[in-house]
Amino acid sequence: MFMFLTIMLASFAVMAVCGIMVAGLAPHEEKAPVLQPERTLVADDTTHFFASEGETVTPRQQIPLDVLLSHIERHVRLEQSAAQSFISVPSAESLHSRTESPLVN
Repeated sequence: MFMFLTIMLASFAVMAVCGIMVAGLAPHEEKAPVLQPERTLVADDTTHFFASEGETVTPRQQIPLDVLLSHIERHVRLEQSAAQSFISVPSAESLHSRTESPLVN
């Protein structure tokens, strides 16, 4: 009888510890974030942020879409050939070598 009571009390202690662990690890309901109304910014023509009054922004020259696509295709072909050469002969030098493409990854 004494052995039965010892095993039963030990089991209750283990179950209590497991219950406390499960209760502590259970997901708790989080509060929903409070939405704040949008703030509107008013542009003031008299102030210039990080610009002097004499500086003007020059528009960048537009690159034709065909030229841009050809540059991207050339870059992709160069990167694919570099990957193929690394797969065929892997080495630390070929892994850390610079690409021939003018575009940077």
